[in-house]
Amino acid sequence: MENADLSRTDVHWYRQLPGQQRVWILTHETSGRKTDREDVNQRLQPSRVTSNNTYILTLRRVTVSDAAVYQCCVWGDVCGNGTRLNITGE
Repeated sequence: MENADLSRTDVHWYRQLPGQQRVWILTHETSGRKTDREDVNQRLQPSRVTSNNTYILTLRRVTVSDAAVYQCCVWGDVCGNGTRLNITGE
């Protein structure tokens, strides 16, 4: 998003498993607070670099069940293209 100041907006993360609808998994608030679904574990860690509007979702100890498309959105409906995480083995 060129020329947009996103430093004061919450970031919403979604996951779309193969063959399923996209679902909200967590929100990373401007305060740094993380709100997530009850079934989302602590292996997901959001971060941001406000100087260049970069939002990062880190997955630790990745398993086969993590294979999905992960997407971030701001302002409710402005979303990135998403990133597909493929798992080829454990």
